[in-house]
Amino acid sequence: MRRLAMILCVLFAGADALLAQLTTPTDWKWRQDAPAPVATKMEPGSWVFVQMPPGWHVTTGPGALLYPDSGGDTSGNFSLEAEVFLFPGESQSEYGVFLGGRDVDGNAPEYTAFVLRRDGQAAVLRRRAGRAAPIADWQRHDAVVPHKGGNDAVKNVVRVDVDPQNATMLVNGTKVVSIARNEIGADGRVGLRVGDAMNLHISTFNVTRRFAPTPVKKSQ
Repeated sequence: MRRLAMILCVLFAGADALLAQLTTPTDWKWRQDAPAPVATKMEPGSWVFVQMPPGWHVTTGPGALLYPDSGGDTSGNFSLEAEVFLFPGESQSEYGVFLGGRDVDGNAPEYTAFVLRRDGQAAVLRRRAGRAAPIADWQRHDAVVPHKGGNDAVKNVVRVDVDPQNATMLVNGTKVVSIARNEIGADGRVGLRVGDAMNLHISTFNVTRRFAPTPVKKSQ
């Protein structure tokens, strides 16, 4: 963690020597909300997506979906978890994970995003038919660490557990919201959702597929 903190401080300070050594990951794909060229350091009109072990650094212009090039489809019972460091900035756009991705490479993408915001709020957003709308609207939660200013990044761990009945979002180990599975179309592509004008480091993104059957709750 100390090594990561040092790297993040250097990167945020804009060290060109470090930035010049970074490369865009070849095993990930992306879909932007609007066209912009990807780069390894921020230039006017561009955005940044680079490997920076541990994890990846993302600085958006337009918002984007980021997802593994292969092996990124899920179904059944599974969990997503991302550890995200949010850097200082003004944007109140969303960041977190998405699931249920369909046609993410095509003309009519659909997905459900479980996301946070700089002001300490969380939401569940469903995109389909060309527009995004909240399933669970923005609401402040004590579990979400807000960015209150200053020069340091803040860390939040976003997790979504999907079982046959529900998709449950936890932030830093605390339950924030649970949505009925049939409301979100859970099966499909999974990945990261980053809104516009955001500056993040994602140190982990884990997908766990659970094969053991879910216990049946006995009626009272």
